[in-house]
Amino acid sequence: MNLDTRLLQGPVTRSLILFALPMILGNMLQQLYNVADTLIVGKCIGADALAAVGSAFTLMTFLNSIILGLCMGSGVLFSMLYGAKDFDRMKNAFFFRLRALVF
Repeated sequence: MNLDTRLLQGPVTRSLILFALPMILGNMLQQLYNVADTLIVGKCIGADALAAVGSAFTLMTFLNSIILGLCMGSGVLFSMLYGAKDFDRMKNAFFFRLRALVF
């Protein structure tokens, strides 16, 4: 049974939870990392360093969200071009998006 069949058949709630489970686990691990980072920096280095870590976290979350949004939007374009079997335009779009993200 392939993934398409399982997502389209049976209870929607179960399929959605199974589909989202890796993202949920990744977010939980990221939060555990942040808690450990806060404890170590707060205990070993001090309050000023802890404030710097806190402010840097907000900036990194913002930048990560921007890059994630750009990548998801690019994924839609790649999927459309792949479905249309327009592989030349898909290749050009991929390298243009990669260049735009890197530079």
